[in-house]
Amino acid sequence: MRRVFLLLLGTLLTIYCIPSFAWALGEESFGNQPLNAANFRDWPGIVPVVNHENRVYHQWVNGNEHCFYRGNNASLNDVLQKFAATDEKVHEVVLRPGPGITHSFNKARTVDFNWNLHLVGGIAKSMTKKDQGAKIWSKHPMLTIYVGGDIELEKIKIPEGVTVIELADLEKRYSQGLKSTDRTVRGWGTGHLAQLDPYSKSNMEAVAKLLQDDDKWVRLNAAGALATFGMKAEPLIPTLRKALNTDDKPLQTRIQETIKKIELAKDKTKGEKEHQEILAKISQFRKTLAR
Repeated sequence: MRRVFLLLLGTLLTIYCIPSFAWALGEESFGNQPLNAANFRDWPGIVPVVNHENRVYHQWVNGNEHCFYRGNNASLNDVLQKFAATDEKVHEVVLRPGPGITHSFNKARTVDFNWNLHLVGGIAKSMTKKDQGAKIWSKHPMLTIYVGGDIELEKIKIPEGVTVIELADLEKRYSQGLKSTDRTVRGWGTGHLAQLDPYSKSNMEAVAKLLQDDDKWVRLNAAGALATFGMKAEPLIPTLRKALNTDDKPLQTRIQETIKKIELAKDKTKGEKEHQEILAKISQFRKTLAR
């Protein structure tokens, strides 16, 4: 286990969002060395999931915790059984298109994974108590499965008591989060919604609306999050250029950076098509569970 002080942007979120500077205490580890069970007392029964032999990477920042796993359907189904057996009142599993890719804190290592477990505790837990915060930061452990590659959708076995949700369900929640009266929820929420599905036009438009937010820090986050949509955000360049008419230098810089990233973005039409096809299959799979 390695513990480091990190100058991160948006440490209470995931490693993807880039909202504001904050000092944070972070830990990361590679491999499947067992983590201390005492650190997971808030979630009775979750340790068998956390310490599953297929874990390849773990990161913790201020209580915002992610465990990443790589394996096949047999291993995944074993994890699902252990997840369903926890004492939590809510057992939500997200099915989304793969691949699953994350990075170490210093970006030096890329980690491929097939599913991940997200826990919100410690300081990060305060986000669940803010207005609409629980729409984005779940109070309960959440397991996300990346369909494709080693994970075949039709071979996933969903245990009794587990609720399957799709990206569309999370999009609705996150969009509500953007309407929060709390600036931190709105600001960091832009990055979460953008990363949830960078091919979604509705997500992009929801983030773009916050370029008009009353809070300049929220506008800063919205401007940065729009870069996630790449070429899809080209129609927003005039809006971004208009937003440059501000005395806020950091915001000007962020907007200019975003415009440049959009202009240099690669064509991902093929990737989007495959993404949409898997989303459709996931929706159909979910319908079969209700029969």
